[in-house]
Amino acid sequence: MEKSQQTAALSSHGLDDLLSRVLPAAFFLLAVGLKIQGLISFVAAPAVDRGDSSRFGFYVSVGSRISVILFLALMATLFMVREKAVKKADGLSPRIMAILGTFMMAVIAFFPRAELDIVQTLTATLIVLLGTCLSSIVLFRLGRSFSLMAEARKLVTTGPYAIVRHPLYLAEEIAVIGTLLQFFSIYTLMIFGVHLWIQIQRMKNEEAVLRDAFPGYVDYQARTFRLIPRVY
Repeated sequence: MEKSQQTAALSSHGLDDLLSRVLPAAFFLLAVGLKIQGLISFVAAPAVDRGDSSRFGFYVSVGSRISVILFLALMATLFMVREKAVKKADGLSPRIMAILGTFMMAVIAFFPRAELDIVQTLTATLIVLLGTCLSSIVLFRLGRSFSLMAEARKLVTTGPYAIVRHPLYLAEEIAVIGTLLQFFSIYTLMIFGVHLWIQIQRMKNEEAVLRDAFPGYVDYQARTFRLIPRVY
């Protein structure tokens, strides 16, 4: 009976692990498909409908969209190949924070676009492009240790992680700021404020898990800043 229960537990654990990989990967692959469809529609649309001010602006917009597609595709891939977690945060709160922090800013796309001039529009798009490219670089370096939830897989302390403890959050927030500028209003600014607070809580949750999982994390934490070098 005991052996049967152990077999069932292992089977259940294996199924949970499979679902934790497949379901998020499928979600991000769906997002990739939608973004590709949007890119095709954007390229095929007349210039007057795209609001293009110049050929350079058009290429920046296309580059920004492609960078988002590549970032989402990389996330989907890493969900499938990532290592098993050696430690996870306890309770429901860290999981809720992770979900809200990941998807909350998507809400601002339902608000009216801000009335920006040519320079402001191009600047916002370039910021999104910069943030997304940096996010892809950091995510590639994080590799199979990647996770949305507060989980520990393998401690990464080299590359951008030698500078700050959460370079992926920093890069993502750069892209978020670019998007915020495109939909800027007092309401989207308030949403961003809540989003930023949630992201900080996520960092704290992840650090707590990593301290429990890896003895060397305390020393790493002592010699690095959380998000911005020499500031925070």
